Amino acid sequence: MPKVTQSTIVEASPEKVFAFISDPSRAPTFIPGLNRISNLSSAEPKVGRTWEWEFNWFGIVLSGKTECRQFEPPRIYQFETLTGATSRWTYRCEAQNGHTKLNIEVEYETPKNLLAKIAAEPVLEKMNRHRAGEALANIKALLEP
Repeated sequence: MPKVTQSTIVEASPEKVFAFISDPSRAPTFIPGLNRISNLSSAEPKVGRTWEWEFNWFGIVLSGKTECRQFEPPRIYQFETLTGATSRWTYRCEAQNGHTKLNIEVEYETPKNLLAKIAAEPVLEKMNRHRAGEALANIKALLEP
């Protein structure tokens, strides 16, 4: 599976950053292309919590179900998309001089219809790296003073 990894420093505590990124209902505010999150299985964040999503992946609308796989506040938050498109998203928060080093790692399988549309895996990987960078920039804008 291809993998995209990006990191940034956020001028906020790991607790604040973790609380923000681990709330799926907030994800459409910072993940480019994520249209909606719905049907959260519980209000409480925890391993096993599920939700449904709709994502516009460079012109192809995908939807499916997701499950939280790892929840270790305020350090690691991971979820996997179970249907629609296979992916694993891992966020890591590390305290660094009163701020947070935030790392995002996304492993994904490329839907064949998207690969046919874009025509080249390296182009798609570059586009995904750019989107990951946008997501981090959006988190910084939303959380920093």
